[in-house]
Amino acid sequence: MADPRLDELDTGILEQLQVDGRMPFSRIAEELGVSDATVRARVNRMERGRLVKFVIDVDAANLGLIEVYLGLQVQGPALDRVIEAIADIPEIPYAAECSGVFDILCELICRDNDDLLRVLREIRRVPGIARVETLTVLKIRKDTWRYAALAQRSSERRRTTDARS
Repeated sequence: MADPRLDELDTGILEQLQVDGRMPFSRIAEELGVSDATVRARVNRMERGRLVKFVIDVDAANLGLIEVYLGLQVQGPALDRVIEAIADIPEIPYAAECSGVFDILCELICRDNDDLLRVLREIRRVPGIARVETLTVLKIRKDTWRYAALAQRSSERRRTTDARS
């Protein structure tokens, strides 16, 4: 279910920022027919509420780095300790607890194969890890930050509003 704290204007702002995260608030305001102060206040509220965050997405491959995803299976009740240990590794920018075959999914960025081997050895020493599966990224085929759920929510609202008219 979509977050009830987001109304149609919030969704519109997010849709614009997904196209260009550096889009000036004045341009978003113009597109949505509101003031840029309104856009600024809405974005600040969403940031404070941790509904959105602004980051720079660096292309590891173009920088000559190796990008690897790790699936980790944890043995016994050690999940919280394992996640804390994994999160402390600087080369891991992303770690998530998940369901399915793996308990934890991580992204790992390394300089080269020697660096990858060093980090994998460090990970394998973490008590409670039963299995480490590596998936090396060879070529990214889709890389977008556009979430279809936002567009669907916005179009559902428009259909509901149109049906009431």
